Amino acid sequence: MFELTISDIDMLKNSVGIAAEIIDEGIFRISKNGLRFVAADRALVAVVDLKIGAAAFEKLEVTEDASVGVNMNNFVSVLRRAGTGDRITLKKEDNRNRLKVLITGSSTRRFEVPVLDMAESELPPTDKLEFSSSVELKSDVLAQGIADAEIVSDVVIFEASADGFKIKSEGDSNTTELELEKGNSMITKLEATAAVKSGYPLDYLKKIVKASKLADTANIRFSSEFPMKMEFYNGDKFSMSFVLAPHMIE
Repeated sequence: MFELTISDIDMLKNSVGIAAEIIDEGIFRISKNGLRFVAADRALVAVVDLKIGAAAFEKLEVTEDASVGVNMNNFVSVLRRAGTGDRITLKKEDNRNRLKVLITGSSTRRFEVPVLDMAESELPPTDKLEFSSSVELKSDVLAQGIADAEIVSDVVIFEASADGFKIKSEGDSNTTELELEKGNSMITKLEATAAVKSGYPLDYLKKIVKASKLADTANIRFSSEFPMKMEFYNGDKFSMSFVLAPHMIE
């Protein structure tokens, strides 16, 4: 049915690992365009959309489009057995309800992951969201802002205007703020039709921002007291986006 081989194992195992921190089980879709995983968490607070394009794979053989449901923790535990210099091959045959995972390097190791019989779940209509601000910045700066907020509060506040972008957190006695003014080299794009401000849950953002290790740039789109879309991408090889529900702030 399909056979995919990738040598950039960090891209695969880390992106799936991040998704597994939010989603417990889900469906991977494999086509000639590559691999895609889209799912919402059980609380419907976050939607994860992971794409690994055909250009990322050394080998991509797909006789027909396939959907493979897996337990995310089981799948990640296998992927994490791959180390530096290894290649990962994902293989599914028509007559077997198992996903084969081959890790090749100094040896060849074979694993099999059960394929779950899962119904397609209905996703929130995130593609219909319209945002009043868009900020593109260096992903390591974004990670710093989230890490700073962690020592103050469990809510992270994002603000954007035509003049700049801020990541803030406010506790009972402490506050933190990361500010990037328009023209700062860490911002590659800043668009805001009006001043916007919205808060989001830290526990989700701490997981999401781990994707900053996979891409140099992050794009954040949000409006006041409205869901946020945060995307990390690396050309046509990789993109990982998250839609996160807001945490109302006073």
